[in-house]
Amino acid sequence: MEKSKSFPEYSCSYTEFGFSERSNSYNFNGPNQKGNGFSASSDPELKRKKRIKAYNVLTVEGKLKTSVRNSFKWIKNKFSDIRYGV
Repeated sequence: MEKSKSFPEYSCSYTEFGFSERSNSYNFNGPNQKGNGFSASSDPELKRKKRIKAYNVLTVEGKLKTSVRNSFKWIKNKFSDIRYGV
């Protein structure tokens, strides 16, 4: 049996890629880096626009579900009409 060979020239440390500076915890609210730049989380107008977009998405989803539900009802009624000869 041949011993497994070690290839040190292919191994690298995590510090070469900048992983050592990263935090081990994950923030579900997005990055919390405070800088001098524009912050979208503090702008009430952008929050309002984002909230309205979310409402519109929910409205479209509701309309789509209703349309699909009505389509299935229509198909079911057509097949029952054909089957029972109404």
